[in-house]
Amino acid sequence: MLKALAILILTAPAALANDYVFDTKGLADCGTTTAAETLGGARFKTPEGLTVKLALVKAPEFWEPSSEYTSWPHALEAKKHLMNTLRGHTVTLFCEGQKTNRLGELVAHVVMPDGSWLQHTLVRDGHVFVFPGPTRRRGLDALYEAELEARADKKGLWIFKNLQPVAATGNSVKAGWFQIVEGVVVDAAKVRDTIFLNFGDDWRTDFTVEVPALTARYFERIGLDPLSLEGQHIEVRGWIDFKSGPRLLLQGPGQIRIIKQESQP
Repeated sequence: MLKALAILILTAPAALANDYVFDTKGLADCGTTTAAETLGGARFKTPEGLTVKLALVKAPEFWEPSSEYTSWPHALEAKKHLMNTLRGHTVTLFCEGQKTNRLGELVAHVVMPDGSWLQHTLVRDGHVFVFPGPTRRRGLDALYEAELEARADKKGLWIFKNLQPVAATGNSVKAGWFQIVEGVVVDAAKVRDTIFLNFGDDWRTDFTVEVPALTARYFERIGLDPLSLEGQHIEVRGWIDFKSGPRLLLQGPGQIRIIKQESQP
């Protein structure tokens, strides 16, 4: 059981001048806890055995040396950094939407004792990617801004070439990888209940983002029509598979960042 949480009033002390103060209004109180161990750069286990997944972010994949898989660049550094950041602190957890994911992990925003938002600090310092779930959006714009700064300054994971964004055209988009892909949506089309965002002239071979009906409903909730992305310069992130060329099956609108609006007449 997590410890009971008293009402937390966030302020913006001078010590937090460089930190993003997270607005917790309307979020569910998910208690306070400490970290017994970290399972990667964006997950930790509490003394009671509960796994907490940091909302809106993804760390480089970490695998133990005995595993058949190889850890991504910066994975071990991110894991150690999270433990060093959490060690000795009681943190406050806030939940947005459904509290647990399909793995039974508690998905939470984490506020440190000094009032700083842990996710923002980790993104700003280049230890994790921004990667929101389908319906979690609180503070998302601030996280993207922090990530752009970390990328520009080549902090943490951003020094590694194979973690950098790739062009939607050409041969850089690879099935089987988590990638950030950037390009112009050449064509947006709806086929029955599915929307396709095509980045090349031949949808049979070029990179495509597929927006299923459920995901399209998430777009409706925020007032954005995926078809309006035609002609837009965007960045999209997630796991790439292969279906008539490399494809990203979109889970939510937060995986898309509009880089440049199309020219208006």
